[in-house]
Amino acid sequence: MKSIIEFMQEFGTVEKCLEHLAAIRWKNGAYCPHCGSFRKVYHYSDGKRHRCGDCNKVFRLTVGTIFGDSALKMLPKWFAAIWLETGHCKGISSVQLAKDIGVTQKTAWFMLHRIRNAAAKHNISGGGMLGGDVEIDETYIGGKEKNKHASKRIGGTQGRSGKTKSVAFGIKERGGKVRVYHVGNAASAVITPVVIQNVALGSTVNADDCRAYGTLDNFYDVNRVNHSAGEYVRGAHHTNGIESIWALLKRGHYGTYHHWSRKHLQRYLDEFSFRQNTKELSAMERINTLLGCGMNARLTRKELIA
Repeated sequence: MKSIIEFMQEFGTVEKCLEHLAAIRWKNGAYCPHCGSFRKVYHYSDGKRHRCGDCNKVFRLTVGTIFGDSALKMLPKWFAAIWLETGHCKGISSVQLAKDIGVTQKTAWFMLHRIRNAAAKHNISGGGMLGGDVEIDETYIGGKEKNKHASKRIGGTQGRSGKTKSVAFGIKERGGKVRVYHVGNAASAVITPVVIQNVALGSTVNADDCRAYGTLDNFYDVNRVNHSAGEYVRGAHHTNGIESIWALLKRGHYGTYHHWSRKHLQRYLDEFSFRQNTKELSAMERINTLLGCGMNARLTRKELIA
């Protein structure tokens, strides 16, 4: 499928969506989402309800998934939202999604965060340590003080200050995966543990001249390019790969979303990481990957706004 027209022709009905979800969730056999039993699951004639032969509970296929308590008639809109969210390289705002699929902005916002929650599950399940040639870098997310109203400007916060900006730290394995984390600050005590938890010891790490990376010399072959002196590439040593991720991330932040709260920042970072890590897949493969991760990724509104 190369277009959303073809996609919606295929998944334009509740029945088609449920059939596809069953193939993904029950690929190893039907089971009860309440007690986990595979012994016997009875299927009602309407094709929408099922009953467990052990705990005797009646359930729908969407129980415990990113679709949660959403009405089954919403499934085609959910599928359209997943297509749009995973296919647009800079994401899609809740305001735009609401217009595109015919729901309220509040509903679209909740749907997008549930989709991001499934994307986070994929990033975690990606597992394994990154290795070989790895690039690391940090970026600061937040508005520039000079662009704020004079009464709202806070002195001494321009540049690398974390007072009014959030810090995102990224690790990119060349030819491999990307992982991005919302960290409290860019101090060595914060950055070093994140790198050690994600990068195999002895790997080659490419970084800039940030002083926070000094302690990494004890664990890795660290090669720095001196950005302060105008050096950006020295042979095979550079951070251009992770900086290209920041370029896309910032364009999505400024142009699509306009604002990310610190509370939900990690979800947005997970969204961009998921798209980057699945960019070689076809649209349908990418959607199936997210649906597979979303089978046990229920997110309630109470948990989201807590």
